[in-house]
Amino acid sequence: MELSRRDLLATMGTAGALGVAGCLDFAAGEGPQGPDGEIDDLRCDESGFHRLDQRFTEATTSYVSAYTADEARFELAAQGTEKTYGSDFRVVLRRLDQGADVEIASREHVAIQRRTTSGWRDVRGTTDGNEATYPEETKTVGSGGGYTWSITLRETDVADTLSTADLTVCPDLGVGDYRFVYWGLPDEVAIGRQFELIG
Repeated sequence: MELSRRDLLATMGTAGALGVAGCLDFAAGEGPQGPDGEIDDLRCDESGFHRLDQRFTEATTSYVSAYTADEARFELAAQGTEKTYGSDFRVVLRRLDQGADVEIASREHVAIQRRTTSGWRDVRGTTDGNEATYPEETKTVGSGGGYTWSITLRETDVADTLSTADLTVCPDLGVGDYRFVYWGLPDEVAIGRQFELIG
């Protein structure tokens, strides 16, 4: 039996629709599985989990620039403030002024926190019940110097941001407000950028 062009196109359309449906089924469950929206606190039932403590008093997140007592001026810029689960979150720390070189802490002196009604809480923690340590090396930066981070917004990638500890994210990432904080500037200044995980 010969198929007409119309019959052939109709058959291809049905197959295409089934293919798309299969893709949608495959993608189901790939979004954020953690608690949604405004939550009281981050709770984790994993045995031995110890949430990372906040190592800074407060982070400047309302402004792009942070000024230190050494009169060095830094910018923390983020690419986009609304992100989807599995997308890349790119952050750049750059020194803006022309002053003398200063030392900053390692690129691993970061916090990845979620906003709760109890305050900002790091989404990461150790799996052995101990507090994490951070690399002691420093970096000397002049004008234009700094760091670049690119973090895929999935649990395993977010946990893999500290080389000196075995971290996990608990609970899973959920729709809500987050912030990335670098707390390694001179004079213990912390600078952060907020973003929203929208789905």
